[in-house]
Amino acid sequence: MNTTTPILDIPSTIKYYLSLDKKVAQSFGMDKYDELLHPDNFALLSNEGSVKKGMPIKTDHYAIILCIRGTCSKTVGAFTFDVTPMSLHIVSPRYITSFENASDDLLLYMVMFKKEFIADSFIKQNVLDPLMDLNPACPPIYKLSHAEFVKIKQLYESMDEEYRDSKPFHLQLIRLKLVEVLYEVNRAFEQCTNSSPHHQLSRQYTLFVEFRNLVEENFLEKRTVQEYADMLHVSAKHLSEVVKQETGKNALQIIHGRMYLEARLLLTTSSLSVKEISDQLNFDTSSHFSRFFKKFADENPSEFKKLPFASLS
Repeated sequence: MNTTTPILDIPSTIKYYLSLDKKVAQSFGMDKYDELLHPDNFALLSNEGSVKKGMPIKTDHYAIILCIRGTCSKTVGAFTFDVTPMSLHIVSPRYITSFENASDDLLLYMVMFKKEFIADSFIKQNVLDPLMDLNPACPPIYKLSHAEFVKIKQLYESMDEEYRDSKPFHLQLIRLKLVEVLYEVNRAFEQCTNSSPHHQLSRQYTLFVEFRNLVEENFLEKRTVQEYADMLHVSAKHLSEVVKQETGKNALQIIHGRMYLEARLLLTTSSLSVKEISDQLNFDTSSHFSRFFKKFADENPSEFKKLPFASLS
């Protein structure tokens, strides 16, 4: 799949979500209004001073986000979920992410990092990889018990203290604490998996996951339910029934939804014209693309592109 989808690094992601209306005091982590000391592979910060709605982006780094208070709605890849207090969620560089409906009291503790940051620790890469790339069949959010929340919050605050004090070996200690957070995330993930009957991975659910992954890989080239059914060696009717049972949406809606998400991403984060985006998404004409987009957004792409979203182009 060949696209020119913008992929944001850590400083660009922070800039994209930062509200410039007024400078807000930062009670946790780095000051987002200053230059980052470690811009390439690590940032520790809160959401204080961020916008209330974040349009779709794709990043080159991971983020582990602990909700202290407040709520918002988050989309990571194919999953949309509510972020609530005492929950923790992960954003992987594999997926497009966005959020909306952030409450005024929302407070998130976040650590952003590239794989290289913790690979510099003594932990071997083949141990780290499974910790960071959890089961793609499961939504990447975990409701923590009070004890788990307190423990992970303490780890975040300890990383923050190390960063602020900047004593010798502070980055090495932050790496170790981050690895501990990853182990705690995996522990919470195992509990969520074991307690959910859905993750017994029935043949039906496995088929849906395979379909969703194929859509992610092929949505630019394959637009019909029949094409995906052929790849999965099932009938289009059976595939549609399974997807409907699992999501409440039909298979074509899933395909079109992924195309629409990519269109929004390109309209808000790239300098491409509507015609160029139409071509990149393999629509036969820009008029066809405009009709398709308007079905989802109730406005045409050129109007959507003019909306006052933060832009890096």
